[in-house]
Amino acid sequence: MTPLDDDRSSLEDKPRELRATLGEHLEELRQRLFRVIGALIVGMVGGWMVFGPVYNELVYHGMKGFPEALEVESAITSIQDAFFLHFRMAFYLSLALVLPVLVTQIWGFVSPGLKPQERKPVKIVAPISVLLFFIGGFICWHILPITLSWFAGFADDLGVIVMQDPAKLVFLMVKMILAFGIGFQMPLIVFFLARFGIITPEGLLRYWRHSIFGVFVASALITPSGDPVGMLSMALPLTLLFFLSVYAAKWSMRGRDNSDDELNSLD
Repeated sequence: MTPLDDDRSSLEDKPRELRATLGEHLEELRQRLFRVIGALIVGMVGGWMVFGPVYNELVYHGMKGFPEALEVESAITSIQDAFFLHFRMAFYLSLALVLPVLVTQIWGFVSPGLKPQERKPVKIVAPISVLLFFIGGFICWHILPITLSWFAGFADDLGVIVMQDPAKLVFLMVKMILAFGIGFQMPLIVFFLARFGIITPEGLLRYWRHSIFGVFVASALITPSGDPVGMLSMALPLTLLFFLSVYAAKWSMRGRDNSDDELNSLD
């Protein structure tokens, strides 16, 4: 057999190897998707069972800041609304319960293809991201009664009876908690943008007024309620986190530059 024949046979074998590898990846992906779907179904059953206590706690917490003179009655406009409220709440609760399983399955699928130096930042960033999300949700939980009572004050001034759709109240609160949790990811975004050289900490500090204006605009857009209380409650902590993330990125880039200088000196 000539060397040309050897090369031709090796080229013929490579597609077969690639197809086998792709098939293995697809099979693994299918198994992990089934695990996530199974966990989601179990989570929905659990969410359906705990709907009552969770719903009552949300409504009580949201309405406890309402003016005492304001009369509020829960009302639905169609007979199926109660079922869909129950179903949607069970689904959201299931997502919260299944999130650790989802993250574990995604990491288990992606991590074998990453190099050790690529896995390390993810292991550091993932816990920080979760922590920031819970900090944002914690702050939102405590300002929700203030935000909703701000709206209720206008109804109280009119001297009317409020016929409140329970789904609108509950999901407004859920959306605000999610918005705060997502908004508090901004430090990680700033950190990575600076890390990859898309922006520089010096440039952000030079135009800090523009950056703070952007933070307030983003807070106004992200906050579902659109009220000044919710907007300020998000914007003020994000402003502090913005400056902390800029200085963290600056420190990180300085450490990276030092390590690059050491490597260059060894060369």
